[in-house]
Amino acid sequence: MLKNAVILLASTFLLQSDPFRFQPTFFEKYKQLLVNIRNYYVSPAEAEEEFKAIAAELREKYPLSGESVSPMVFPLVGSNYRAVGGRNGNGFYVREFDLFDQNVSGSHPAHDIFIYDRDRDCIDDRTGDYVDVVSVGHGIVVAVEHDWQEESIFKGGNYVWVYDLERGGFWYYAHNRISVVEAGQRVRPGDKLGEVGRTGFNAAKNRSDTHLHLMYLELDENLYPHPVNTYPWLKEAETIYSSTTAPTYEKPWMPDFIRLDKSKKRNTGIKPLSSMPISIMPPSK
Repeated sequence: MLKNAVILLASTFLLQSDPFRFQPTFFEKYKQLLVNIRNYYVSPAEAEEEFKAIAAELREKYPLSGESVSPMVFPLVGSNYRAVGGRNGNGFYVREFDLFDQNVSGSHPAHDIFIYDRDRDCIDDRTGDYVDVVSVGHGIVVAVEHDWQEESIFKGGNYVWVYDLERGGFWYYAHNRISVVEAGQRVRPGDKLGEVGRTGFNAAKNRSDTHLHLMYLELDENLYPHPVNTYPWLKEAETIYSSTTAPTYEKPWMPDFIRLDKSKKRNTGIKPLSSMPISIMPPSK
């Protein structure tokens, strides 16, 4: 009995000494927020407050060094800026944009990067293979969608959100055929995130060419996200011809016999995924 008491006391101390002992839930919160926004479960003001709280936690856990950033890798293996849609990057435009309000539309604050896929099978006709989507820089995966279904009206499809550890903003990679990373994984420039696909309400239609939708949100001093035209970055990005595999994410160890008091968690107003009905409202990207 004394031995068990010592083990319990030591385990409790270790958990309390780790400020991110709820780390799996921490990474889940961002995806829950995205779902709540697109389903109108939270007001724009509530969503903004929660987003800023998550961003503040990321900045606390992963402070920016302030040094020069690593060279950027082009997000498609074997490709370069010439695959970016539009002329000289004019596919990026911001008329109105609000990450937190689904009623605001009319913008395309991102770049679509295409592969040569005439028969719409997600295979590049020039190589006869799927094209890897890779991380442009060093980051932490904060949200992933793996299971988009054709009947879904959600526009992003299978996506990956990455918090940039050097630039301090958020990258959004959408329409993947598959996503191969998990929330919590660290990624390096060139690590595979997924494969170019056609998932998403509009991207799955025949009128759409097969592409990656790439967006970067920069955080201001108040942690509010602003879309950035990354075309100049993409022009300078390095082309790679094979991807690497991101290190496996190992969740923090939690002993089975310790029951954490969930009532002490911060009440964010975010509804659990298990309780969320399917929305009939089409979200924006």
